[in-house]
Amino acid sequence: MKIRLALIAAISFCVSIARADEAIFAWTYTTDLLPKGKWEFEQWMTARWEKEHGTYNVFDFREELEYGVTDNFQIALYLNHHYVNANDDVPVADPMHPKKRLRGVYETGGEDVHADHDPAKPFDSYHFESVSFEAIYRLLSPYKDPVGLALYFEPAIGDQETELEWKILLQKNWLEDRLVWALNVNYELEYEKEEEDEWEREGMFEWFTGLSYRFMRNWSGGLEFWNHHEFGNATIHEHSAYFVGPTVHYGGERWWATLGFLHQLPIGSAYSQENKEFAAHDGYIFGDEHEKYYVRLRVGFNF
Repeated sequence: MKIRLALIAAISFCVSIARADEAIFAWTYTTDLLPKGKWEFEQWMTARWEKEHGTYNVFDFREELEYGVTDNFQIALYLNHHYVNANDDVPVADPMHPKKRLRGVYETGGEDVHADHDPAKPFDSYHFESVSFEAIYRLLSPYKDPVGLALYFEPAIGDQETELEWKILLQKNWLEDRLVWALNVNYELEYEKEEEDEWEREGMFEWFTGLSYRFMRNWSGGLEFWNHHEFGNATIHEHSAYFVGPTVHYGGERWWATLGFLHQLPIGSAYSQENKEFAAHDGYIFGDEHEKYYVRLRVGFNF
């Protein structure tokens, strides 16, 4: 009997360690990485929709190929592309007072609509956005140390924008690794193409946190929270938006899937005059900044 119990425990332990690289959250990263010499292909699909007015639907796609350089160092290559359908979704500026909006008047715009598009017409387009490279180095493991700690860096290059992103990843496990908490502190510097080949610089500070519990074999469920701050010219605080929603995860022997939903909370704050006029609406942050609903599916295959 004791031998049988020990064998079951050993098998369970091995399965847990072998699949420690799974993404149990849709938005929040953990410090779990691929083992040395292992590969993983991951498909991301994100839907974003609803602004203050009109139509705004975006489907983001990311194909990711990851490789474990060492047990504590992982690299990845991403292809980023999306489909956008937008019409009459952002407020129009008053020609006599450009910092004021014309009440009840809207045009086509948004963060994914090209800068040279005619705002009087609907926008319906598929676009290959960028290529990005990811590097994660783990300093502390949540399985060996009191808390997991990793550093993340991701540059992205595209025709409409170029980005540099840094993250600090934290993870804490309880209840024999069934209960997992993770926190990401992120800073992103973005150069976005404007009209006449001009580029606008923006900074973003945000943090994600999630709590997930493995309630049965291969299945986990949890909750994620996101707080986003944007800075015009990387220095002027423009707004803060908040999101929350559930996440469910399934992990198979060689593949896994995670589905998450986020809803923007009506407690956002606009700080710049431009964001107060054109982005804030009943506590939400819209304009060309955020949407009300987000759904993300991530599927990974190990080989």
